[in-house]
Amino acid sequence: MSASPELGVCYYPEHWPEDMWISDAQSMYKNGIRWVRIAEFAWSRIEPEPKKFDWKWLDKAVDILGNAGLKIVMCTPTATPPRWLINQMPDMLAVDQNGQKRKFGSRKHYSFSHKGYQKESQRITQAVAERYGNNSFVQAWQTDNEFGCHETTYSWCQSSLQEFRNWLEVKYQSIEKLNEEWGNVFWSMEYSSFEDIDLPNLTVTEANPAHHFAFRRFGSDQVKNFNSQQVKIINQFSPNRPVSHNYMGHFVEFDHYKVSEDLDIAAWDSYPLGYLQNMQSIAREDKKLLFECYNIGDPDFQAYHHDLYRGMGRLWVMEQQPGPVNWARYNPIPLPGAVRMWTWEAFAHDAEVVSYFRWRQAPYAQEQMHAGLMHCDNSPAMGSKEALQVSKEIQEIELPPTQKAEIALLHDYEACWMTEIDGQTQDFHYTRLMLDFYKSIRTNGGSLDIVGKNTDFTEYKLIIIPSFVHLDEEIFSRITLSGAKILAGPRTGVKTNEFQIPHNLSLEGLGFKVTRVDALPQELPIEVEWKGIKGHMNVWREQGQCSGTSDGKGIDDMPVVTTGNKGSYLCGWPDENLLKAIMKEQMLSAGLTTVSLPEYLRVRQRGNLLFFTNYGKQKVSIPKEYNGEFLLGQRELAQSGLAILKST
Repeated sequence: MSASPELGVCYYPEHWPEDMWISDAQSMYKNGIRWVRIAEFAWSRIEPEPKKFDWKWLDKAVDILGNAGLKIVMCTPTATPPRWLINQMPDMLAVDQNGQKRKFGSRKHYSFSHKGYQKESQRITQAVAERYGNNSFVQAWQTDNEFGCHETTYSWCQSSLQEFRNWLEVKYQSIEKLNEEWGNVFWSMEYSSFEDIDLPNLTVTEANPAHHFAFRRFGSDQVKNFNSQQVKIINQFSPNRPVSHNYMGHFVEFDHYKVSEDLDIAAWDSYPLGYLQNMQSIAREDKKLLFECYNIGDPDFQAYHHDLYRGMGRLWVMEQQPGPVNWARYNPIPLPGAVRMWTWEAFAHDAEVVSYFRWRQAPYAQEQMHAGLMHCDNSPAMGSKEALQVSKEIQEIELPPTQKAEIALLHDYEACWMTEIDGQTQDFHYTRLMLDFYKSIRTNGGSLDIVGKNTDFTEYKLIIIPSFVHLDEEIFSRITLSGAKILAGPRTGVKTNEFQIPHNLSLEGLGFKVTRVDALPQELPIEVEWKGIKGHMNVWREQGQCSGTSDGKGIDDMPVVTTGNKGSYLCGWPDENLLKAIMKEQMLSAGLTTVSLPEYLRVRQRGNLLFFTNYGKQKVSIPKEYNGEFLLGQRELAQSGLAILKST
């Protein structure tokens, strides 16, 4: 972890005349940029013909950038296989779920399972790593680009089919075991050989959920394997330089925890305005949030992903939105001050580097309407002025180390897949649920860690477990032994690890045994009351037997919260105000301090510093409970306002 965060930028020297490179590099450094990412889409320029490399241009770019004082993140260019490679191996192209082969003409047009492409990926990775592995200007690496982007995690091709069968045989050992674990006696789906098993698409009605779940696990393992192959080569030829991958926001198709086991840096690409719109269409619609935060973003989405990815390694933001983008349904201009606020918010959550995408707006091709720090004519764009401001500010403020939070929110990719495969209601959305819980802690003034199932749970005071569908006794035992206060549910522990209903739908010690579920449309919530607060259970409402104490009740005569000798259980998905009130009580009973924040004001603690951000349209005042010296900003914050308070 760097005590002095830095700024970076994504640069594409192959897009610009060579006589611009020197002035570009000098301008980057002058504007406070210290890192530059290059070459992630440059395979056709590095190797224009099979095994005929052109290193001259990239050597020159590396020298120019490095001599200007910039540290380089070198990338493997495997996200964009060149046309000549497709001609050699046309079956390397991925196939979508409807059986249509993907075409050349954009990016990410490969199957992770294709053995020939894996070898080509390793070959080009080794060529780049041998060339630049010991270059003093190259100080970090990135594998590929945005694994799984454009729905490319899974390929429904012959390569995937054969590898899936091999994967199943290793996992289950015998076809009899697979039939038992999947419950294939249902609908006479039993197999006599692993070679009989197809991919779970194009069936008459839905395929067995256990079949889908196994394919999700397999697909995730293929991504891990692909990444691991590249990391091994980079570590061999470029030792002691950190390796990263740039994940995305709200992307859950593979297990990022497993992929990150081979990485040093867990980076992600932050585009607040596009993600705000995406969440409206794929999860719960919130027109008020959309209209009021249209050109600044969801006040919790970026922070959530900072906390998610910093739980997997050293945190970087590899691509930070600097202006309008090109890929959302609508592409507004960010509010003045938003780019600065997003950057500081990342540093508040322990980001070492925030790198803007991109240096200069491209005048052609798919992303020509995507803003950069510079306009096409090389004049500064709005984002460059805010980046320069941040570069000066970070020189004046020393950031303390980030400490382990007192609250943990348990996250799991497999649990997410289970809710997607067997949703019961189309309005159930795992990331939306996680964001609701995350928000309920933050609006009570809390800072938290987002952790995976293999984390060390000791020293936490409060552990929240929303919708960990297949939470088993081993994980639950480690959580309870931590001594923390526990709040689980809804939809926790209701499936086995192989996607079956367990014999005993009960996590002993939480005071509730689920017997049935009311899976509801968002528009038909169930009225409940808890400690005098009237509210609703939305989308997911559980019914069952209370074996401990209970608080609150709904019109269905079922409790809101139950408590046993090991923790509490939340018997549904509460509305925003009710969840905030329940979380406040949980925090107080765990011995934590709460402060109710104005609607769009958020705070993040880093050591003795408190970072405040205002995403709302109205000017707000930081609550009087927070005292100390303002290092940046002041107690009154306008929209996109930022304040840093050194607490006393």
